[in-house]
Amino acid sequence: MDIPTLAATVTTFLVPALPYLTKAGEKGSEIIGEKLGKGVWEVAKAIWQRLGSNPEVEPVAREVAAAPDDQDAQAALRYQLKKLLAADDSLAAALAQLVETAGPPAGYRAEVHGEGAVAQGPGAVAAGKGGSAVSGDVHGGVRIGTTENIETQVKRES
Repeated sequence: MDIPTLAATVTTFLVPALPYLTKAGEKGSEIIGEKLGKGVWEVAKAIWQRLGSNPEVEPVAREVAAAPDDQDAQAALRYQLKKLLAADDSLAAALAQLVETAGPPAGYRAEVHGEGAVAQGPGAVAAGKGGSAVSGDVHGGVRIGTTENIETQVKRES
């Protein structure tokens, strides 16, 4: 797994758990953290055990914990992780193995800035502004933008 993808994946696991992970030792933080889902919580804890004491990552992670929906804070965390992982091959390999074994984090999250489209999950289809996304067979006239094709048959390739 390349470093930018690994940093993004690690960030995805950490963000929902950081408010609980950064309060280590506070009564009930683990019980609250488990509400995230056992798989996500266990992976996030394992990642945090490797990263939490790092002087470059810890302060940025605390900022994300204070504002988990702040995209700028998340970007700062990703950036710090990319620098750290690029400098430490063994840490990168260990985290890559951890997240690959765990599989993708539960749920999907997407952001669209401006015009565009998002498709997520198995078999998902999306088209951007002015586009058409078709799943299945289409029979009859098809209009795409200002172009019209009459008596067109479009079949999905298997």
